[in-house]
Amino acid sequence: MQRQLHALLLTCALTPLTLAIALSAKTASGVAQQPPLKSNPYRNSQIPCPTVLPPDEVEGKTMICGVVTLPENYSKPQGRQIELTYALLKSTSLSPQPDPLLVLHGGPGASDISYLELFIPLYTPQRRSRDVILFDQRGSQYSGDLACTPSSFILARVINAPGNELARKFAQFAKKYSSPLYPDGKPLAALSICASILAGHGADLNQYTTTNNARDAINLASALGYEKVNLYGISYGTYLAMRMMRDHPQRLRSVVLDSTLPPQLKKYEVTPRNYEVPLLNLIEDCQNDSACNQAYPNLKTRTIALLAALDKKPIPFSLPKTAGDKNEPKSGTVTPASIEVLVNAMNRDKRFPPFMPLLLTELEQGITTTFVGVVTEKIFTTPAPPIIPIGRPERLQMEINELREQARKLLSQKFQLAESQRPSRQWVKQVLDAIETLPEKDRIPARGNFYGVGYETGRPRDRNNLVTTIAEIFPVNKRAALTQSLQTLPSAEIRHVYEVIGEIFRSAKITDEETASGALRSFDCHDLAPPSSPAQTDAVFKQMEIPELGRSLLTASKQAYAICQIWPVKPAPARDAEVVKSNIPTLVLQDRYDNQAPTTYGKRAMEGLTKGTYLEFPDGGHGALAFSECAKEVGAAFVNNPSRPPNAECRKDLKVKFVLPTPSAK
Repeated sequence: MQRQLHALLLTCALTPLTLAIALSAKTASGVAQQPPLKSNPYRNSQIPCPTVLPPDEVEGKTMICGVVTLPENYSKPQGRQIELTYALLKSTSLSPQPDPLLVLHGGPGASDISYLELFIPLYTPQRRSRDVILFDQRGSQYSGDLACTPSSFILARVINAPGNELARKFAQFAKKYSSPLYPDGKPLAALSICASILAGHGADLNQYTTTNNARDAINLASALGYEKVNLYGISYGTYLAMRMMRDHPQRLRSVVLDSTLPPQLKKYEVTPRNYEVPLLNLIEDCQNDSACNQAYPNLKTRTIALLAALDKKPIPFSLPKTAGDKNEPKSGTVTPASIEVLVNAMNRDKRFPPFMPLLLTELEQGITTTFVGVVTEKIFTTPAPPIIPIGRPERLQMEINELREQARKLLSQKFQLAESQRPSRQWVKQVLDAIETLPEKDRIPARGNFYGVGYETGRPRDRNNLVTTIAEIFPVNKRAALTQSLQTLPSAEIRHVYEVIGEIFRSAKITDEETASGALRSFDCHDLAPPSSPAQTDAVFKQMEIPELGRSLLTASKQAYAICQIWPVKPAPARDAEVVKSNIPTLVLQDRYDNQAPTTYGKRAMEGLTKGTYLEFPDGGHGALAFSECAKEVGAAFVNNPSRPPNAECRKDLKVKFVLPTPSAK
C-alpha cells in the first residue's frame, strides 16, 4: 500500500477537509463527470431494479427501473451530473390515462426506491387508471447519495476506537464546535467533516434545493415522455409539490398533499407543538363522542393538570415478568416523556388512540394498569390491523393477504439470492475476502480505503477509480485476480458496486439509516430552517397549553438552528417562504394523530389554494395513504376527476371507538 490510513488521520484535528483524505489512502473524488450532452439533455437508461419487488410485479413488464441523467447545477448543464433512479409502475388499465401520478417522497433525503416493496401497494388504486412514478430525489440513496456514513464510520470505528491517540485529537478539534446544546462539540464537528468530504467528493451542496428538486421532477417526467402529471406528495414531498405548483403550474393537472408542510409555515417555529396538537385532537375527539365525554369529563383540563403533576412527581410502575425471565420485573416512572412516547405510538399504530382517555384517567389516580398494558402492547387483542381494501369480503381478502405474504417471502428470498449472485456484489465480496488475507495491522486501513472509494476529489465513481483503489490497497501479488474480474463487469454493475458499498455503511446504522444526512441537511438549511426565528420558537413554546410536551421539540429546533450555522449552504430567497397561490385542483389529506405534520400544518396549506379541498382522517398518523384504504380510494377518485368534490363518506367508518372504563374502574 502507498500510505497507511491511520497516518493520514493524524491531520483530522487540524481541518475538517483532511478527513476527506482520511477516508482513503489516496488523493480524493467526485462522481463520474459525464461527457458533453448532445441532442437529449435528459438521458434515460433502464437498469435492474435495485431492491426487492412485490410478488405480483414483473420487472420490465409491469414496472421498469431506470436512471435519468440531469445536471447538478442547471446553470452549468455540461458540468457534474446526477442520476435520478426511478421506478415506473405501469397502469393495470388497457387504456391508461396519459398523465401519470408522480410521487414525491419525504425526508428530505429519504428514499422510495429503497422501500419499493412497501410503497408500491399504496398506489394500487391509482394504477387502475394511470402509470405511477416513484423516484429518489437528488441526494437520496439511489440518486447521488449524499451520505454522512463514510465519515461517521471512520470516526466511530477508527478515530474513536478504544486507546486510539486520534480520539484525543478529534476531541480537541471538536471543542471549537462546543455549545450549551453540544458541550463536547462532537456532533457538529462530525457534520462539518461530512460536509467537507461531500464537497471534496465534488458535490455542490448549494444545488440541493427544493427549487432544483422541482425542476428535476419535471425533467424526469419529460424524459419518460409525459407532458402533464398529477402529483402525490407526502411530508417534505408536499413542500416540494407546492414549489412545483408555483414554478411549473402548466405541467400539473392535479395535486394531492398528504401530511402537509406548507412553505409559509416556518417549520422550526411551530415544531414545539408537534406532540401537543395530536393529543389535543384526541381529547377533542373524546369530547365530541357522547359516551367518551360522559366517561371522561373535562378531559382537557385534567390532562393539562396531569402532565404538570407528572413533571413534578413521576408515577412509578413495574413491568411484569415474561415467561422464562429470571430477573426482577423492570421498573420505571411515568413522566411527560412517557406521554410523548405514546403520542409517537399514536402516530404509527391505530391500536393506541382508543386506550388514551382511560390511560390518562388512571394515571390521575396513580394507576398504571392500562399504561403498562399499552406500552408492552399486551393489552391489545390483535396485531397491528392489516389494511383491508374497501368493497372486498374481509375473509377472502385476509386469505389473499396471507398468500401474498407467503409469495412475498419467497420472492424476497429469490431476490436476495439473485442479488447475492450479481457480479457487482460478488466482486465486493471478493475484495473484502482479500482484505482479510492481509496482515492484521493493515486490515483496518484497507477497509477504510475501500469503503472510501468514490469520496475523493477528482476521482469519479467509475471503473478506473476501482482499479486504482485496488492498486493502492493491495500488494502486487493480490491485485491481478481482483482487477481481472473487475474488467468483466458491465457498466450497470460498476454503478452498483458503489451502491453496494453504500449499503455496507448503512448496515452499520451509524447515520443515514432512514435518510441521506447530507441531503437532509442541505435541503433543511437552505429551505426549511432560514425562515424560522429562534426567538419566535421560544415564543410559541411559552404559549403552549401543555408545555411539558414541547421541551424535547424545543431542543430539537434549537439543534436544527445550530446545525445550519455550520452547514455550508446559503439560505433560500425570502419568496420561497411565501404562501403558494394556485388554482390547480388540490386535495389536502391530514390525519388527526400525526405528530410530524399535525393538522395545524394542513390547514395552513389551504391559504392560497382557490381550488383546494381539505379532508381530515380520524384515526391515523403520518401519511394518510399508509393508514387508510379510504384515503387511497378518495385520493384515486380525486385524481380521476379533480373537478368533482371527493366523496369521503368512508371516513365515518374510521371513527375511533374509545375504550370505556369498566364499572369497577369508575
